Parts: sequence; structure tokens; C-alpha cells
Amino acid sequence: MKYDDLGSLSISTKDKKMKNTISTHNKLTSLLTLIFLVCLIGASYSQSQYDSGMLKGFGLWTENKAMEASALFERIAQAEKDNWIPYYYAANTLITASFESKDATKTNEILKKAATFIEKANKLSPDNSELRTLEGLLYTGYVAMDPATYGMQYSGKIMNLHAEAIELDPANPRAQLNKIEYEIGSARFFGTALSTFCDAIAGTKPLFDNQKKPSDYYPNYGVDRIELLQKQCDCK
Repeated sequence: MKYDDLGSLSISTKDKKMKNTISTHNKLTSLLTLIFLVCLIGASYSQSQYDSGMLKGFGLWTENKAMEASALFERIAQAEKDNWIPYYYAANTLITASFESKDATKTNEILKKAATFIEKANKLSPDNSELRTLEGLLYTGYVAMDPATYGMQYSGKIMNLHAEAIELDPANPRAQLNKIEYEIGSARFFGTALSTFCDAIAGTKPLFDNQKKPSDYYPNYGVDRIELLQKQCDCK
């Protein structure tokens, strides 16, 4: 049986500024292309059922078909019962899609669904740095959706999740950069100088260069965010 056969699946001006600031985190065309290409290489073209399913999911994601991609990753996860990685991407596709949604009700449904995937992944891989920082991004989606409601409620939680991810794996570049990027969004919201983040942003580059890839499809994306953030912060 193939995976395809397993079933489906009023803001103030300042608030708008915060929402727009955070949503820039998810202009991911180049990022998703990078994920797809890296995973294509990582699969070594073996084209097992798992490989072909994952690659199809990444292909859907790069085509901006996030819901279809998430549904496919979910079906893969249901078949690969001891593997947290398909659940990771099932959640990640939904979280990134939530930043593009203009419908608060739909966004809330997307994020709730993503949270269930993270919960399932956490059961398979407790104390996982990648899952912890992804959960931080999940709550960032709530803040982007409604800064007035969720900004104060979740900002501390978001920073704590990224900090926990760093503690679990100090060499995880996504944990480091996600934390910095959320701090940049907050600084922009409050009118704080962004140039103070330049050294921290540059400091993540060696982590990306030296990151480990324990298995195929293990997260290893995000290096393209460095240059974008450096431009935002006017780093020299």
C-alpha cells in the first residue's frame, strides 16, 4: 500500500507593524527550494516508499501546496510509526502556511492541527531541539495572527522554547537563529536599534556550516535567512 492510499486528511497600527514584522519570517520560497534539493540529494535516489513519499511531500511544499504536503507527511508518519521526522514536516508546512493566512479562524485551525503533530513527534523523540524550536515558531504564528491578543501572552513562552532548544543542542543553528529573529521582530516593534543583532546573526553561520545530519530529511535548512536578516538589520 502506498502512502497516497492511506487516507487524507481590528489591529492597531502598532499591531500591524508587529504582524508584518513577524510574517517576514515566512517568505520561504528559497528556503523550501533548499529543503527540497538537500533532501533530494540525501535520499541518494534510492526511491524507497518512504523516500518517494517524502520527496513528493517536499515537492508539494515548494509548489505552495502546504495543506496537501502536510496531509501527505501525516500519512507517511502514520506508516513510519517510530519516525518523528514526517510529523515534524507535517507541522512545519502548516505553521509556515499560517503566516500567509488572512482568515483568523482558518489560521487558528491550522495552528491547532500543527500542534497535534508536534505533540505526536515529541512522544517519539522527547527532548528534541528541532521540535522545541518548531514549537516556538508555532506560537509565533499566534502572535502574527493577533498581536494584541497573543503578543503578551506568548512572547515569554516563545523565547523560553527557543532557549530550551538551544540548551538541548547549542549547535542547532535553527534554534539560535529563530531566537534571534523573534528578538529582532520584538525590537522592531518597540523601535529598538537592530544593528545590535549583527554579531549574533553572523555567529550562526559556522553552526550552519558544521551542522550534523544524522539521517535523511533531518532538518538542515535556514542558512539563507542569515543574509535576509543582515539586510534587515543593516549589517555591514
